[in-house]
Amino acid sequence: MSNNYSCIISFHTNPYTCGVARFNRALADEMGISLLSIEEFVVKPSANALVSVKFDEMSPEATVLLGSVLLEGAISFSLLLHDVHKSPEEVAFCQRAGKVFAANAELRAKLLDVRPDSVATFAPGAAEQKPAETFDLTLITFGMAHKIRSDRYKKLGQLLRCDARSAQLEISTALHEGTTFSEEFFSVNTEISEAFQGNVSFLGFLADGEVSRRIVAADALVAFFPKGVRENNTTVLSAMAHGCCVITNLDEGSPSWMKHNESVLDIDQLKVFPSAEELRRVGTEARVAVSPYSFKHLAALLNQ
Repeated sequence: MSNNYSCIISFHTNPYTCGVARFNRALADEMGISLLSIEEFVVKPSANALVSVKFDEMSPEATVLLGSVLLEGAISFSLLLHDVHKSPEEVAFCQRAGKVFAANAELRAKLLDVRPDSVATFAPGAAEQKPAETFDLTLITFGMAHKIRSDRYKKLGQLLRCDARSAQLEISTALHEGTTFSEEFFSVNTEISEAFQGNVSFLGFLADGEVSRRIVAADALVAFFPKGVRENNTTVLSAMAHGCCVITNLDEGSPSWMKHNESVLDIDQLKVFPSAEELRRVGTEARVAVSPYSFKHLAALLNQ
C-alpha cells in the first residue's frame, strides 16, 4: 500500500495512558511510519506529516510550538481531529492543513463551515490477538509504577534461563495518587522484559478480586524493594496469606518471621530456581507464618 505521510504527530505518545496515542501508534505501525511527539517533530520537521490530536488535550505551549513550524512555515501537513471545539488555534490548523479528517461524521459536521472538504473517518477496534502461550511457570508482580525496580528482576531472569522450564512474568501495577505512568516506567518495563526474553505480560491495574485470582493461579509472587521486604508490604503479606510463594529480598530490617527457604525465598541467596515442590512448600509455610498478621489481629493490637 502506498503511503502519503512521512510520520504521525501525536501530543501524547504513551499508548498505555492515552486512547489517541494508542490509536496513533496502531495507525503508524500499519502505515510503516514513525510516531513522533511534537517536541521530536519540531527538532527535525518533515513535509507531509499527519497531525492526529485532540486540541483540548494539548498544552498551550505544545500548540504554540507546533504552530511555529506548521502555521508559520511552508511545510505541508494533514490534520486528523479526534474532537472538535473550534478554538482559534484549532481553526487556524484546519485552514492551513492540506487535508482535514474528522474521527466521526458528527465531528465532520461541526467542521463544515471551516473546512467543507473535510472527510469523516472512524477508529478501528483492536486486532484479534493470538491465543495466549502456555508456560511451565507463571510469576506475578504487583506494585506502584514508580517503585518497580529492574535490577533483581535481571538476576531472576538469569536463574530462569538456566532452568529447563518456560516462564512468564505478569506485571500488574497501580498508580500512586498524583503520579502518572511515566515514560521512565515503561523503559524499566522494557528492561524487565529483556531479562525474561520477552515473556512478560503487562496486566495494568487489577481490582482486588482479580488480584486474588491471579495470586492463586501463580507459581510465585515476585516483590523486590530498595532495601528489603518489611512487615507493612501489603502485596507480600497478601500473597503469603494466599499460600503463594514469595520471591523477595531480605535485609537486617526484614521481620524475623520472613526467613529464606522457609516462609519466603531471598533472591540474593538463590543459586537455582526452585522446583515446583519447593515453591509449594514455601507457600504453605508462608500461610502459617503470616497468619498472626491479619486485620483482626491489627484491630486487637490498636484497641489494647
